[in-house]
Formats: sequence, C-alpha cells, structure tokens
Amino acid sequence: QQPKRLRVAAYARVSSDSTDQLNSLSVQVDYYTHLIQENPNWDFAGIYADEGITGTSTKHREQFNRLMDDCAPLIDRVLVKSASRFARNTADALASVREMKSLGVTVVFEKEGFDTETANGEMILSMICSVAQEESLSISKNMKWGIRKRMQSGTYVTVSTPFGYRQENRKLIPYELKLLLFALFMRSIWQGRV
Repeated sequence: QQPKRLRVAAYARVSSDSTDQLNSLSVQVDYYTHLIQENPNWDFAGIYADEGITGTSTKHREQFNRLMDDCAPLIDRVLVKSASRFARNTADALASVREMKSLGVTVVFEKEGFDTETANGEMILSMICSVAQEESLSISKNMKWGIRKRMQSGTYVTVSTPFGYRQENRKLIPYELKLLLFALFMRSIWQGRV
C-alpha cells in the first residue's frame, strides 16, 4: 500500500517592509516552494506569506488567517522557518496550533527542529513563544524609552513634527502658548469645527 501523499504548505513572515526583510521573505518563499515540490511524497498546497506585519498578534495577518481557513480542507502539514515567524504571542501560537491539531494538521518548526505531532511539541512551542514575546516587549520598551529621552533632550527627529512643536536645526522646539492656541484654533477651522 502506497503511503498517503501529504498536502504541504509553508508560512513565511517578515515584520517590516525594508529591502533586507523583503529579500528574506523571497528567499523563504523560494526555499519552501522548491523543498515541497521536490519531495515525491508531498503535494504542494501553497505558500502563505505576510510582509511588514508584526508577529505579536494574528489579527491583521491576512495570509496567516487564510492559512488557518484552508487547513481543514486543503492542508495536512505546514512548514515554518521558526516559532517566532509563526507567532510572538504565546496565547495566539498555542490557540492556532491546537486548532490546526484538531483538524489533523501538523506544524513543523525547522529552526528549532520539532513539530506539533510529537508529545512535547506544544510545551516546546509555548517556551519558545514566551521568550519571543518577552523579546518583542523588551524591544518595544527600549524604543519607547529612547524616544522619550530624545524628546526630553530636544533631539528627537521624526518624519512629521508632533503637534505643539516645530523643528529648528533638527531639534524640537515647543510653541509658545499664544502660538499653540492659535494653531489649535486654525486646526479646528481647518477641520470644520468652528
């Protein structure tokens, strides 16, 4: 009896749309396309790829959500580069894996070398995602701290100047109260409130 051919898909994600990240995404897509198509026991079920999307939530990850919808009728196995590409939120990762498992779909995490078919796969995933989630929170806190410090020192430079400030020689200068009130008045006129 011939072994059942598996319908295999891959999920790829990058968190920004910078050139380096987009190159990484295209490399992931090419790699998984060839890997799946060259395996004689697998049927290619597609590549699902989100670009410029954070992994901290599945809410706005269009391709990830499409993958979840396609699992039951079209997919038996999903390949992912790493757990952090799958999700950086432990609750989302576990909920998604459990839903896939209930539909008979296995998720394989290549970098970490485990899949959800194994008995301890879910435990390993929860530990890895917890670390990724903490790393993401730490990066966010560090960025916010850096922005606050640069704002306090007057050296914060942004693409758009925050309301109530003007830029002079790459420094943010707060408007005087009279100018600020005038700016508020003009803004309300512009928005049609007055």
